Amino acid sequence: MKKAILFFIVALMIAPVASAIDRMPAEVKPAGVTVVIPRQAIDNAPALEVFTIIHHARPDKPGKPGKGPKGETCYGFISGKAKLIETENVLINPTNSGMTEEDVLNTIQVSASTWDNETSTQIFGDFTKDYTADFDTYADGRNEVSFGNYPQNGVIAVTRIWGYFSGKPNSRYISQFDIMFDTDFAWGDAEIDATLMDLQNIATHELGHTTGLNDTYSDSCKEVTMYGYSAYGETKKRTLETPDISGLQILYGI
Repeated sequence: MKKAILFFIVALMIAPVASAIDRMPAEVKPAGVTVVIPRQAIDNAPALEVFTIIHHARPDKPGKPGKGPKGETCYGFISGKAKLIETENVLINPTNSGMTEEDVLNTIQVSASTWDNETSTQIFGDFTKDYTADFDTYADGRNEVSFGNYPQNGVIAVTRIWGYFSGKPNSRYISQFDIMFDTDFAWGDAEIDATLMDLQNIATHELGHTTGLNDTYSDSCKEVTMYGYSAYGETKKRTLETPDISGLQILYGI
């Protein structure tokens, strides 16, 4: 009996002792069950990453038209097959747009439906006016569209996308996005006034980024929606071309 007790004491002395932080109990509601989350499991969680994509005004001296690289597809992806995995609602702040609030909201909704109409997946949900929506430097769990002054000249719009982009291509996904239209430009309907930057044109392009599509800059791809340059009076990005649709359907299905 004494030997058994002595062995038990020695075993306790040499056994590894888990610290409080390694055990980290968490309460699961409503059952009130307590589970133990290993610290290693938390340390191995993937880190949230961010991409910032800048949409520039068309350069004064664009490159000469060319045939493009062999096998040119005129579409590309931000990070593997990273895409939105849930239908996403969007908050819109029309302040500083120079347009009526209704026109801003309706125009961006039309731009979103341009993508939704080309796949059976419902990508975008409700678009709601919200004066607190802004362009964030950190992920706050909200998809936001706003108008503001970007510090770099010649920038029409900026899209910032948060997600998980470092894993296997098929495991990557987009969790949140913000879009800002630069107030250095006069916004409106370029079909009515060609001196304006067309909101529908640019919004369709920027929302393409939020689906997971990247810019293309090839001279042979100038007519596609995801071509990376735009200009005052341009409206051709309002509609999708075959390469835009092909890239979208690779991500979300037909």
